[in-house]
Amino acid sequence: MKIALLALFLVFCKVGVDAKRQCNQEDLEGCERMLTEYTRNPDNWSEEHKSILYCEFVERRVACLDGLDCDHTTDIEGMGLTVNEWLGMIEPGITTMRAYGFCDASESTIEIDYDDYCDEYYIQKNCSEYLSDYLKSRYALTCSAMLKAAPCFMVWRNRCGIPPNQAPDFVSPYITLAEMGNCVLFYDSSDPVFQKQEDYRTEHGLGYFAYF
Repeated sequence: MKIALLALFLVFCKVGVDAKRQCNQEDLEGCERMLTEYTRNPDNWSEEHKSILYCEFVERRVACLDGLDCDHTTDIEGMGLTVNEWLGMIEPGITTMRAYGFCDASESTIEIDYDDYCDEYYIQKNCSEYLSDYLKSRYALTCSAMLKAAPCFMVWRNRCGIPPNQAPDFVSPYITLAEMGNCVLFYDSSDPVFQKQEDYRTEHGLGYFAYF
């Protein structure tokens, strides 16, 4: 009897150790803080290959979500979707950006019609560069960058007569974050990185408000 109880106790303990908790807003805030620190640092900026910043931003978001030490198969607190579902929304875009060479300035592996400004290549390029510029702003919100992404791609696709690539009832997780009051600015005016930003703008002949 004692052996049976001990075995039951050990099984219970193992389940307790293996069972992961629900992912929460504090987990997500950790990702946003990490992304803010990365994107506001001019060491990670480029004027020659602007799209790389946005691509690396999204790649780091994927890595952070994937690395969260919580249950990826149950809904995130207040979000109505799982980490795995969120990753599934992001990864196709990353695959496309990599294939076009926007993540490392490599040659595109997708055939491009450079004479057609409605080619998917230009849509991806224009929006990636626009979002990279936004992320260089002192007051950029990492969740707002993703809120800006969907309309950018949608406007370009509409302009070019390309069907949208999202379902009509799609609700962005970033909209949910904003509605919950969790799309916020992480800002410390004493951070020396802001002087580096000014130096970067001066070095590249950019106006003070270039990325505001």
